[in-house]
Amino acid sequence: MLEQIFSSIARTKVIKFFCVNAQDKFFVRELARRLGVQLNSIRRELKNLEDFGFLKSEEQGGKKYYYTNQSFSLYPEIKAMVFKALAIEEMNIANKMSKIPGLKLLIFTGVLTDSPASTDVLIVGKVNKGKFDKYLGKIAEGLPEDLRYTFLPLSDYLYRLDITDKFIYDIWANEKIIVIDKISDKIKAKRLDEFDFKHFRPEE
Repeated sequence: MLEQIFSSIARTKVIKFFCVNAQDKFFVRELARRLGVQLNSIRRELKNLEDFGFLKSEEQGGKKYYYTNQSFSLYPEIKAMVFKALAIEEMNIANKMSKIPGLKLLIFTGVLTDSPASTDVLIVGKVNKGKFDKYLGKIAEGLPEDLRYTFLPLSDYLYRLDITDKFIYDIWANEKIIVIDKISDKIKAKRLDEFDFKHFRPEE
């Protein structure tokens, strides 16, 4: 979607990255590595975007760092468009992931929902992990850190649910996006009702 608007895959990647990471500064080689774009292409796009006003740069320790110009008059519109496109893209990816055979539960959490959970994607079921790679890689584009994901067999997930495992609790107790859930409606309601983890609550 954004590639058609910005007319360049490299430019799109750079703009998305700096919208998502608007508070940080990055040097050229770091950007090339993180975005998987050739160094010359990155340099060209950074110069164009700096000339345009979307980016600023400064010298630190012999390196030139680039950062988002949040005072740029068009920045709010560009950011809104990028995040709307990312939301649509994420929904499309989630829809494709949900159709992978053997999948029982798929939850987006952690950095994807600003949750303190210790994973970003929970995948439960007997699935081919390799089929998730390209989708997980697509979701991870532009994130400030590597995407954390967890694969669990159904039996392991149910066991953790039964023993009120803190890892599972942190996922369910905080912000999350449940993409697909073929488990909860098939287990006893009481099992979920009792999933309140009282022993994790601080004493008053």
